[in-house]
Amino acid sequence: METKKIIFALLLLILPLVTVFAWDNCPFGEVVNCTYPGDCNKYIDADNDGICDYSQPAPENRINNVTNNLTNKVGASAKSDVTEITEKSAERPAAKETYHLLQVSLLLIILYLISYVLSKKNAISIATHRKIWNVLLLITFFISGLLGVLLMIKIDFGIVISLPFDILFWHVEAGIIMVVISIFHILWHWQYFKNILKI
Repeated sequence: METKKIIFALLLLILPLVTVFAWDNCPFGEVVNCTYPGDCNKYIDADNDGICDYSQPAPENRINNVTNNLTNKVGASAKSDVTEITEKSAERPAAKETYHLLQVSLLLIILYLISYVLSKKNAISIATHRKIWNVLLLITFFISGLLGVLLMIKIDFGIVISLPFDILFWHVEAGIIMVVISIFHILWHWQYFKNILKI
């Protein structure tokens, strides 16, 4: 138990350091000032200026560059003007598509309750009820995993695979379905997990 606490504490300490490596490290190489939503689905905007942090230097480096440029162009009088420069935070444009977490979750819960009631009334067997949900879990795992691999290929290798639908959108939707069905699956096997975790 003590080891788990130490590992958890270390993860909490390491997590904030991830943003340090975000600046000026675009996976596409020489992309500069990439705007929302970005070209590679790794868009991150910690300073809220509407430009991906991977495609620009860190804020302190940008301020130093502005200071040096103004000093070189205007001379000593520019130094007083630098203090008046304020960074405006650009508003992030609205996302093109939204994900359907609540709608999909409610639909799955209703369908699950219907199949559960049918199994309790012996219209279908309990084994059939579980097979239906296990097959759906497998299908959504396969879809989410395959689309995730396609996204990884696009991000890491720059190979764009054209499909007639938005890969990221359907990856997330399949993931939502998979998580909800996984919760059903965990509830079926709760005693098993309880014994493993000694809760």
